[in-house]
Amino acid sequence: GLTKVVSVDPVARTADVQGMCTYEDLVDATLPYGLMPHVVPQLKTITLGGAVTGLGIESSSFTLGLPHESVLETDILTGTGEIVTAQPDGDERERALYRGFPNSYGSLGYSLRLRISLVPVKEFVAVRHVRFDDIETLTKALDSAVLAKGYDGEDADFIDGVVFTSDEMYLTFGRMVSADDPAVA
Repeated sequence: GLTKVVSVDPVARTADVQGMCTYEDLVDATLPYGLMPHVVPQLKTITLGGAVTGLGIESSSFTLGLPHESVLETDILTGTGEIVTAQPDGDERERALYRGFPNSYGSLGYSLRLRISLVPVKEFVAVRHVRFDDIETLTKALDSAVLAKGYDGEDADFIDGVVFTSDEMYLTFGRMVSADDPAVA
């Protein structure tokens, strides 16, 4: 099934994960070490291999990038039946496959194993919802928040948004906090 977390290295901040491993299982394996993948989709059954060969983007992507940007190497089963370890510092073929594989939707092969980098987390996420009445104001606030990596004097590790109507829309800002942070109440 290729659904397992093979290993987590808390010192190197990496995980080796099989291609069909869900983010739910990956996060369950990394959180005990105080680590998480760079990107964690809202739908917990999305697989790491799928997010890399497709296009994954979530609320942490504005600072941590897309899922494939955390991939250090991947074992790919190619259409010829070979298993190639695609890596940025490999031979020419390995480098080309490493660069071309993300967002290829499986046309270059199937990911069997991925080694990804992980980032430290804190115990909680403080969430702030900010309402906007027009899209122009929201867009300006979003542009500013992405550049500043925060909003209204507060850091942001996560940014998300939703538009309900032309005069009701929200940006949601999340920042990782420890248990002793005043935001945890």
